[in-house]
Amino acid sequence: MKKKAWIDGKRTSLLYKSVLCVVYWFFRVFYKHKIYGLSHCPKGAAIIAPNHASFYDPPLVSVSCNEEVHFLARKSLFNNYFFGGLIRKLNAHPVSGRSEDVSVFKTILGLLNEGKKVLLFPEGKRSFHGELGKIKPGFSFLLSKSKAALWPVYVHGTYEVWSRKRKVPKLFGRTACIFGSPIYMEQFAHIDKKRVQEELSLAISTSILGLKKWYEEGAKGSPP
Repeated sequence: MKKKAWIDGKRTSLLYKSVLCVVYWFFRVFYKHKIYGLSHCPKGAAIIAPNHASFYDPPLVSVSCNEEVHFLARKSLFNNYFFGGLIRKLNAHPVSGRSEDVSVFKTILGLLNEGKKVLLFPEGKRSFHGELGKIKPGFSFLLSKSKAALWPVYVHGTYEVWSRKRKVPKLFGRTACIFGSPIYMEQFAHIDKKRVQEELSLAISTSILGLKKWYEEGAKGSPP
């Protein structure tokens, strides 16, 4: 396994390193997991934006990324003292309400302004058919307020292993995580403000689908 920043990081907790190392090898052994495109990793704050087809997606992206990843989790999950303490140490942050609520945006912006990398699924929920769904609004606001990058990711194989139709995952399969070129708000500076969210959503979809095509055509060279 290649050394990752979350293993070498001085501020990274031993628990986080240990759990991710175990999970990484779980995916390597049972799903022959492969990682591409880490050279595209943006410096500083970023929203990691993968397609979403399975409960496996959050841990898979986390162990694939070369830096610590932060998540949002339902506030009720933190009610249990021990479980809540555990997921806090694994970089989960409590939120209440829906993803569009102001308090959720404040939590995300707080993490981004600290230079964190935050995992957010652009579709908002798991796909029913394994295909990329409609991109939810709000990303242009987060990027403009935080000056963070948006880092598109294509996750392969998790739908086949553990889709909505399955109560438990298959024990064997093949997965991959392909990281693409970052997207920055500066790329949309010439566009009318009323159209920025629409154009950004299109850019996210185009990037993820482009990464999917790159992988399915043989994963030659560097991901786009």
